[in-house]
Amino acid sequence: GFLNAGSVDEIIFTKSATEAINTVAYGYGMPKIGEGDEILLSILEHHSNIVPWHFIRERQGAKLVFAPVDDEGVFHLEEFEKCITPKTKLIALTHMSNVTGTVLPIKKIVELAHARGIPVLVDGSQAAVHMPVDVRDLGCDWYIMTGHKLYGPSGIGVLYGR
Repeated sequence: GFLNAGSVDEIIFTKSATEAINTVAYGYGMPKIGEGDEILLSILEHHSNIVPWHFIRERQGAKLVFAPVDDEGVFHLEEFEKCITPKTKLIALTHMSNVTGTVLPIKKIVELAHARGIPVLVDGSQAAVHMPVDVRDLGCDWYIMTGHKLYGPSGIGVLYGR
């Protein structure tokens, strides 16, 4: 099936990838993320995967943590892992940077996160058009993408949730 989701019940069509991210941010983030909790992003994120978490930060008193990349734009898993703390309650990352094309090791990130009980949202808007995506293999909790980058019509987003 599409994205190799386990069931059609795991796919929701939205108006955009931004709406899909907002659905997770407000549907999951608001009730689950509180004062002092951390949301871990990377410096590679598209603004649509930053802004909703800023609102959660402001409303809930949470903290945003941005994992770095090196001077060449390379994402290092070891540096990312140092950003995970006992306060990390959610990780939201791009699968592929819209600026540099850097592909993050999502499967390994999900393994690190899930070993600590942390859910992972992946913005796959850039990746889905350039590479096969198997959400069951990746193991992520949510996978987001947009239709227009797959040469579909504007006004279509996809939210996979397991």
